[in-house]
Amino acid sequence: MVASDTASTVDLAVIGAGPGGYTAAIRGAQKGLDVALIEKETVGGVCLNHGCIPAKALIHAAGFQRNIAHWNEIGIETGPVEADFSAIQDWKDDVVTRLDNRILDQLDHHGVDYITGTARFEDSNTIRVEQNTTEQSIGFETAIIATGSQPIEIPGLEFDQKGVISSREILQVDEVPAEIVVVGGGYIGMEAVTKFSKFGSHVKIVEALDRVLTGFEEEIVDSIQETSEMYSDDIYTAALAQDIEYDDEGKPVLVAEQHGDELRLSGDYIIVAAGREPRSSYRALELDNTDIELNDDGIIRTDDQQQTTDDNILCIGDAAGPSYLAHIAYHEGKRAASVAANEEPPADAQYTPAVMYTDPEVAVVGLSEAEATEQHEEIMVGTFPLAASGRALTTDEPSGYIKVIADGDEQLVGVRIVGARASDTIGEATLALEMGGSLDDLANTMHAHPTFPEALSDAAAAAKGESIHSS
Repeated sequence: MVASDTASTVDLAVIGAGPGGYTAAIRGAQKGLDVALIEKETVGGVCLNHGCIPAKALIHAAGFQRNIAHWNEIGIETGPVEADFSAIQDWKDDVVTRLDNRILDQLDHHGVDYITGTARFEDSNTIRVEQNTTEQSIGFETAIIATGSQPIEIPGLEFDQKGVISSREILQVDEVPAEIVVVGGGYIGMEAVTKFSKFGSHVKIVEALDRVLTGFEEEIVDSIQETSEMYSDDIYTAALAQDIEYDDEGKPVLVAEQHGDELRLSGDYIIVAAGREPRSSYRALELDNTDIELNDDGIIRTDDQQQTTDDNILCIGDAAGPSYLAHIAYHEGKRAASVAANEEPPADAQYTPAVMYTDPEVAVVGLSEAEATEQHEEIMVGTFPLAASGRALTTDEPSGYIKVIADGDEQLVGVRIVGARASDTIGEATLALEMGGSLDDLANTMHAHPTFPEALSDAAAAAKGESIHSS
């Protein structure tokens, strides 16, 4: 039986300690608010503990084989090398722990009351938090919902079946699987190919649509598939996953239908990476006790200030619906904290970069060439191959390109990057777009040499026919 505990009152109560939630809590405290942050699992949320950070750590570790081959080519003889996957997992977990602890230190430093427990709304001014053996009521002036999202379950491929897991569980396996079947050809699925293929797994992708990575232009997808065989073999498109069976050894077998034929693919694990949704996280909140309304898709309705239809409650990050990106949650957390403090929120970002940690990396922001053509009478496009980049060649990363797109007045409207350090270089491109930059602004910005971002300058110059390093 759960015992009742004493009540307390705060200026701001934040439910969920993922990227958006802990950011909102810290920013609220920086603005002088008395803040309580409630989390039922672990500070940092899915991104830090089960998604972005551990996934990218494993992708980094998985690149060792390619790096070692390069070292041998340039005269650094390594001899036989073996990967201790258990040790790699320990290192990855240590990275996560260090970041978790740093967030906890920041919460403590700013005086945020961090509470572990499950929160539900009693009304539009009160949260009830259930802990192990106690409950406590927290009154609030403003609450922020930052409960994140959960993997989508596909009928017939439910996660309670043996060997059927989400992208979260695959990051915790004890050893490298010999075979993996990934259902879903989005960026999560393709990143799974990146890390586990390099570790030695045979990875098969099953995608219901006609091609993988439908969120990116075909030119980009073609480029990474041409660069690496791991993105062209064993990819089954227009294939509808239907059910799970088991072979004589007890291994799961995905049953799918492709062009009217049955497709059967076995693996040590079937990873369902068909996207994410926030609705299942709403159930414990008891939203019916508030004035919150849902939209036609069943997502909490919010305005451009993260305000829900309940005057006292805001909603941010994945909980507020797509796109499900941690950097959007960070931004919305800061904005919601300003609203809670009755201050003018920071200007809404016009441009949101998207990054995929394949090999090579992909990063995009703004309009694609096709979108720019539809929206502008005239466009200017400059492309710079990384094979002409001194920095790319000195790091043995010559694959890919940078494309800069501008309108007829030479105003930047979009950037596409395929290649090493794309995830880093896209930051400058995003800033240029946010600042209303032109081709000349980018082309004439002095960059250190040799660096990857200086290729942005060359691409902008190429749009005007003035590139020094490419024709």
